[in-house]
Amino acid sequence: MARKSASTARMQIVLVPGFAGFDALGQLQYYADVTPIFREWVARAADGAHPVLHYFDNLPTAGVATRAARLRDWLAKRIARGELQRGDEVALVGHSTGGLDIRQLVRELARRPDEKIPVDGAKGAAYTVRARDVLEKVSRIVFLSVPQWGTNLADWLRGHEAARRTLVADLLGAVATKDLPLAERLETWATRNVASWTQSQLFLAVRDALAEMNTSRAGDPKRVAAAQEARSEVELWLRHIWSDFSAIDDLAYAPHGEGTTPARFDAKARALEKKAWKKHGIATRSYATVGSRPFHFEHGVPAPAWKLLNPLTWAEPDGSAGAAPDTDLVYRMSYRACAGGPFVIPGGGATATARRFESGEQQEIEVWDNDGVVNTASMLWPDGPDTRLVEGDHGDIIGHFRLVDAVQPAGRQFHTYDLLGSGSGFGEEMFKAVWRDVFEFCG
Repeated sequence: MARKSASTARMQIVLVPGFAGFDALGQLQYYADVTPIFREWVARAADGAHPVLHYFDNLPTAGVATRAARLRDWLAKRIARGELQRGDEVALVGHSTGGLDIRQLVRELARRPDEKIPVDGAKGAAYTVRARDVLEKVSRIVFLSVPQWGTNLADWLRGHEAARRTLVADLLGAVATKDLPLAERLETWATRNVASWTQSQLFLAVRDALAEMNTSRAGDPKRVAAAQEARSEVELWLRHIWSDFSAIDDLAYAPHGEGTTPARFDAKARALEKKAWKKHGIATRSYATVGSRPFHFEHGVPAPAWKLLNPLTWAEPDGSAGAAPDTDLVYRMSYRACAGGPFVIPGGGATATARRFESGEQQEIEVWDNDGVVNTASMLWPDGPDTRLVEGDHGDIIGHFRLVDAVQPAGRQFHTYDLLGSGSGFGEEMFKAVWRDVFEFCG
């Protein structure tokens, strides 16, 4: 596709978070350790190039249309305030649901190019930015582990609504309590019991979040202020999750493509998307992640749905040669929930293929293959077999693939975590290689 460029253009790269996403909660970053790779890439860029990296702070679990509108307003504000200038281009990089937000954004901008977006001002006096002014800036879209056709995990979560609301209510109550006694008990519980029992670093992240916002341990005034800020951020994040969990409906698989959210678009709507991208000179690139297989399922056959109260749907760990034994309980549970369900490979095939990122060789993808959150075959649109396939789980590709100590003094012990514990073998070199590739495409 033709690229909209000028010799003086700055490329402004916007990282859009996925489901439950944020820019940062306290010192926990959604996209972790991407900035150092960006700085290395900038240092090697051609003279005169001045790319800019933005971290967008989206609503965690709101519906895709709401999240896309928030991104639209954010971009319009950058134009109104002169941060996006004449000749600048925008590359939108979306992880998981963030990729659907981007698709929804571009679709709506293209459908209503003359719509005026008000920015910074009272009614009748606000500065307005036309939708076409936002759209003409977009020249690149990168999809990272995006559920382009939905994911079984969303269907599974919809079937366990009561448990989800109970958990969020307990956490919200812990954060909102003035002296945090419940938070301290949760911290101790997560540290001594759940983390050791499951061997999951996810619970270390929960413990660190609770410790970071505990003002009684903060010490100096700067740390007290940071603890209060972290606490308010986490409380707001949980309130958003409590009040609006619409994204789950938008991520559920639709057998016949019916719906108004990108994961549920039919073939006609998807064709119109591609046509709009071509018309407006927008190029795309897709990366898919595939996690280790902790269970054995039949080749070419969908796995049965996992029902907690039905022992017949529980799967035995895969003890065959080549199976990854280094998985934690959280990953095994999330993988199992995502493996079985209504999702089928688009086009009706028993399997799909994608191109391995390292070698370029085609690899077969089963309908039940996933990265612990999204069915891998759902990530293969719009690039199909040319999608870059990365061996890793859903958190690996955004920098949460290892446990790294935080820079002290800090309110938390760790900077990043291996959140899903998939034993995928994804490491620092692969992380750097993927993000260099992303930036090269954007630049």
